[in-house]
This record gives sequence, C-alpha cells and structure tokens, in this order.
Amino acid sequence: MKRVSDIGHPFYRPLWRRVVLVGVTGLWASYENFVVKDPMWMVLTAGVFVYAAWVFLIKWTDPEDKPAEIIDAADRQPLDAPSETEANDEAERR
Repeated sequence: MKRVSDIGHPFYRPLWRRVVLVGVTGLWASYENFVVKDPMWMVLTAGVFVYAAWVFLIKWTDPEDKPAEIIDAADRQPLDAPSETEANDEAERR
C-alpha cells in the first residue's frame, strides 16, 4: 500500500495539485517572512517551499512515464544468470 508521503503516489500526478502545494508553501513562507518575522519559522517554511518546488515542479517525473525496464528491474534476473530454459536444457544433456 502506498502512503501519501510517497512522492510517486498517484495523488501528486495532476499538475494543478502540485502547483497548489508549492503555492501554499510559498504563501506560508511569505507570511512568516513579512508578517510574523520569526527567524526559525522563516527558515523552516522557506526550506519546505524550496523542497516542494524542487520535488514537485523541477525534478518531477511521472511514475507511469518511466520505462518498464526501470520499474520492474528488481523482478528480473541478472544478465549473468542462465534462464530457466537454459538450465533445463543443461540438465537434460547430462
């Protein structure tokens, strides 16, 4: 089961949701910077804003657009290992 904190979660696929998340964090960082002026919260919210912008807008790759070889690479056998048919052929020859 996927969690919402997972960056590849289907919730984040629509662009408008990612833009809204980045916008909300930007507004929050602006509020802390210009209204509250507490240095700890200014740095914290600015960090959240920069991280969200980086992950959701700049570096974003849609999980369904990845090639199949990357998605199921863990399910495949290493290239050095013989396949089952090769192993069966080898056993029959003996």
